[in-house]
Amino acid sequence: MRRGRRAAQPHAVLYRLRSPSADPPRFGVIVSKQVGSAVVRNRVRRRVQAVCATAVSSIPVPAGDTIVIRALPGAGEVDWDTLRAEIDAGLRRVVTA
Repeated sequence: MRRGRRAAQPHAVLYRLRSPSADPPRFGVIVSKQVGSAVVRNRVRRRVQAVCATAVSSIPVPAGDTIVIRALPGAGEVDWDTLRAEIDAGLRRVVTA
């Protein structure tokens, strides 16, 4: 995503692209093979999706926005609380900017 905002965290990079549409915000998750085996990648993807589902209730994401979260190598070894804190912080940075 060449346009929009970006927030880098130790285990994830978040991108935000604004859109004038009134559709609900969309979230996408990218987990490359550098993160680990298929089992690890799917676990990271499920964790990131769960964090997004809980974060939307506390962080107001504008309608029409597209948020893409790219998991970095090492995301498979971090615990739930660390991953949640990093994604929450990154989401706050890209949404409030």
